[in-house]
Amino acid sequence: MTADLSIVVPTFNESANIEALIERVSIALEGLSWEMIVVDDDSPDGTADVAKAIARHDGRVRCIRRVNRRGLSGACVEGILSSSAPFVAVMDADLQHDETLLLPMYRSVRSGAADIAVGSRYSTGNAVATGFSSLRARISRCGTALAK
Repeated sequence: MTADLSIVVPTFNESANIEALIERVSIALEGLSWEMIVVDDDSPDGTADVAKAIARHDGRVRCIRRVNRRGLSGACVEGILSSSAPFVAVMDADLQHDETLLLPMYRSVRSGAADIAVGSRYSTGNAVATGFSSLRARISRCGTALAK
């Protein structure tokens, strides 16, 4: 079954959190077809081993172990490139991101109500970014056009 949503989770030393994160995401996305791609930067604490053990009995979970390659942005890009779903979310493994926001954010983008959804702990309720300079607005429109 093809996933509707891919969740990319870049990790480094998150072995204590990865199982709880997967359980929370599973509850939050009940009824939706999803996959989680754990992209681990060769954590010495065995994060990749924990993720791979979970993946052996949960086909929604995959793990990419990056040896001698580190960095958040590279891990995110690698996870996105290996995703199979038409929509992708990126979230931290440290349980600081609210997984219950994934479904409403996914629905907003899927329905076309939003081009992109970004979670922020500094914003309450539904907020739309405003106050862009004209240059920033043009750059944003160009980026959206390129993405389409």
